Amino acid sequence: MITLRNSILCIAINLCFVGNVAANDPFAELDHEVSQLSVDDSNEFNQWYAAHINEFTQWQIAYLEDWDKQQQDSISRWGDAKTSSQDLIVVVDNKSHSRTVIDLKNNQITIDIKPNESTVNKQQQLDSINNVIVSNQELLTSIGLTTPITAKTDTTKVIDVKLDSDVINHVQNTIKAQTERQMSQLDIYSEQSEVLTDEAIKEQVLIEQKRVMKAHEIERVAKLEDNFKKNQQTLARAPIKLVQYRVDIPTSAISERAKNYMPYIYVESVKQNLPAPLILAIMHTESHFNPKAKSHVPAFGLMQIVPNTAGHDVNKLYRGKDKPMNANELYNPQVNIETGTAYLKILKNRYLKGIKDPQSATYAVIAAYNTGSGNIAKAFGLKSVNMTVKKINTMSSQQVYQHLMTNLPYKETRNYLEKVNIKLKTYSEKNKSSTI
Repeated sequence: MITLRNSILCIAINLCFVGNVAANDPFAELDHEVSQLSVDDSNEFNQWYAAHINEFTQWQIAYLEDWDKQQQDSISRWGDAKTSSQDLIVVVDNKSHSRTVIDLKNNQITIDIKPNESTVNKQQQLDSINNVIVSNQELLTSIGLTTPITAKTDTTKVIDVKLDSDVINHVQNTIKAQTERQMSQLDIYSEQSEVLTDEAIKEQVLIEQKRVMKAHEIERVAKLEDNFKKNQQTLARAPIKLVQYRVDIPTSAISERAKNYMPYIYVESVKQNLPAPLILAIMHTESHFNPKAKSHVPAFGLMQIVPNTAGHDVNKLYRGKDKPMNANELYNPQVNIETGTAYLKILKNRYLKGIKDPQSATYAVIAAYNTGSGNIAKAFGLKSVNMTVKKINTMSSQQVYQHLMTNLPYKETRNYLEKVNIKLKTYSEKNKSSTI
């Protein structure tokens, strides 16, 4: 902007010394030159904005490429696509040729070992699995497994690794869901940016970036299918057997995990004037109360904060720091809960301000936590969030919920709203307040 003003000043000075200016309109040439400068400046700004948004896209793509490598390694070594996520904790120990998978969503622990010359007979295999259990005891205790577990002959089995269609179908569906999540986060990143740009240009940039994401999805699926065929051929030549031990996690374990964070939850609930059941429901859905949870987005910690969107927003509006958060900060339970709860308050009091019915506001905030306030507006066929708030205020809370469940742009967000709402009802049974 300073450069533009300086340029205008130079033009004006030069014109003072030009004798051939039209007598009837002495500022005609100045107007023309300024107009040309404005066009050039606008084009340069639009190019910067496109590059700025593309940088965020490439940041997400880099994490997905790392995830793809992990998936490929899991498929080739273990015959499935299990890697650490917000639902799974996966620990691979190359020394013991073992893998431990803790499925927090389905409350199950699976330990696989690859038999070798030191684990030929049944007792050696049992000893190997139990050694893995001992080495992971601290982790098992942290997930709420208070009673020690021991592998026995009747709880282990030898399995043949098979690469069937279920494995590749699961990964294909996951990749498609990841692309949708990418797009949703891009929407949030774009709407939270305070850069003033033409809406048509902004929309054009978003369309182009989503085209890039879709092309990357197609490329990833093609590479997956090619590698899967190669893995099938390799497995046919050299079959793999695993010794497997599986045990259920007690249903009380999730309560044990949640108890660790209740003091922080209650503090932030009071500070932000938000119901504790809502914070619990979101945390349960996001991470199953695993403080080290990391998703492909990437999002981190208990409330699955994306550093460049929700993390940056909270830093800027709540902490007075105009910069994204980092993974180490977000793996700290206290900081994560503070950040997630502050973001809920920002959504309620800033982006979705004015929704009169508390239940309607709760539904809108839950959905926006996943997809941003701009996509709430899109669900109502509007571009303005202010107009959306007015529309919501003409509807009952049940109508708002059904409308969101039918019209939210992304399937993931519709599923998310339903999951959180179910858990919210459960956590609210012992608490009178569940709405904001």
